Amino acid sequence: MFLDSSMILRYLSGDELAKQIILDRSIAFAINDVVVNEIAFGAIRRAFEKAFGRYLFFELKELVRKRDPKILIGYELVEKFLTCLEMEQRFVYLPITKEMASESLSIARNHGLLPNDALIVATCRFYGITTIATFDEDFKRIPWLRVVP
Repeated sequence: MFLDSSMILRYLSGDELAKQIILDRSIAFAINDVVVNEIAFGAIRRAFEKAFGRYLFFELKELVRKRDPKILIGYELVEKFLTCLEMEQRFVYLPITKEMASESLSIARNHGLLPNDALIVATCRFYGITTIATFDEDFKRIPWLRVVP
């Protein structure tokens, strides 16, 4: 099952349904570069919002540049999460190929997806994955991809 960033970010925020899915030891997950980048950015954005009450991109960027510990804690959360799944041997990291990147453009146009979501769909197709754990409704437009929950 492919594990989308929306599921991971909700898990990290304490969402009960996300916890139920991710903590199910009978499920193994796949992720790609897109997911790692999205959860890392989402985690530091949430850390910024928690510290300052709102999101301001350039201020966030400046605090990352300065290595502000209030913000970098987001990276630490992501590293711990991925390390736990890896230690349990419950996930595999799938690289994105040039062919997948090219196919993602066609997928984006044909299904009305944003680029990152199209790369995820191309990854799933390339590796024969037919189920995705996500809270992103856009994936429901892909007829061959089953969305959980």
